[in-house]
Amino acid sequence: MKVLLQLAEMKQFTTNEQSIATYILTHQEKMLPFTIQELAKATYTSHSAINRLTHKLGLSGFKEFSLSLAREFEQNQHQLTEVDVNYPFSLGESSIQIAKEIADLMKNTIDKNLSLIEDELLLQTAQLLDQAERIFIYALGDSQIRAKSFQNKLFKINKYVVIATELSEWAHHTLNVTTRDCALFLTYHGNSPSYTKVSRYLQHEQIPYVTITANHQGKLATSSTICIKLPDDEVKLAKIGTFSSQIALEYVLNVIYGCMYKIDYKHHMKNTEESLHKFNRSDMIDDI
Repeated sequence: MKVLLQLAEMKQFTTNEQSIATYILTHQEKMLPFTIQELAKATYTSHSAINRLTHKLGLSGFKEFSLSLAREFEQNQHQLTEVDVNYPFSLGESSIQIAKEIADLMKNTIDKNLSLIEDELLLQTAQLLDQAERIFIYALGDSQIRAKSFQNKLFKINKYVVIATELSEWAHHTLNVTTRDCALFLTYHGNSPSYTKVSRYLQHEQIPYVTITANHQGKLATSSTICIKLPDDEVKLAKIGTFSSQIALEYVLNVIYGCMYKIDYKHHMKNTEESLHKFNRSDMIDDI
C-alpha cells in the first residue's frame, strides 16, 4: 500500500505516530530534504518514534521511508500534458502534430498507471502466476491482442498459458481449471456477463484469479484474489480507438512479466543462453 495512504488512514497509530503522520501530510512540500533529527524536532517526538512508524509502514527505516515519499510526491505532483485519450488529435492537424500527441498520450498513460501500481500487489501477482501450473487468460477484443503478447513472453520462461476466450471456448476451458492453476482477466471496463459466470465458478472452486481493469469497484475486481488497477480515462464508445487502455494494459503486463522473470533470474538467463546456442548450432547444420 502507498505510504501516503497508510499515513492518512493512521491504522493502529499511537498518539506520537499520528502527530508525525499529520505533520508529513500537511507539510509535504517541505519533507524531501528533512533529516530524521529535523522531523523529530518539528513533531516534538523522537528518533525511535519515527523509526517505529516506518517499521509499521513496512519499511526498513527512515532512509527507505524518505525514498518512498520522494517517489510518491513526484508522482502526485507530476503535471501531465493534457491529451484527450478519446480524441487525442483533431481535424486539420499535421502528421507530426498527431505523432506528438500520440507520444504524449502514451507517456501520460504510463505515468498515470505507474502511480496506481502497488509494489506488494505486483509481488503477489508475480508469485501467484509463477507458482501456477497453468495460467488461463480471459480477454476479449483488443485485450486479446495484449493477451497473446503476454502469452508469448511467458512461453519464454516455460509457463503453460491458455487464452481461454480464444475461439469462444471459455466455458470448456473454465471447467478444466484446477486449484493448481490461476486465471487472469484482462478487461478495461470489466462488465462481460461471461466473466461474471467464470468468476463465480472460480470462487466456488477456490481457484485464485487476478483481474487487471479500470473498473476498480466492479464485481469482478472486488471478488478477485488480486486486482491491478488501470487508469479509468476512456469512454466506452465515444473514442477514436483504444489507445490509452491498451497502452496501460501492455505496460502492466510487461511489468508483471519482468517481476516473474526476476523470481528466478539466473535460471531464466541460463535457459535463454542455452536456447540461443542450440539455435545457432541448428543454423550451422542447415548451412552444411
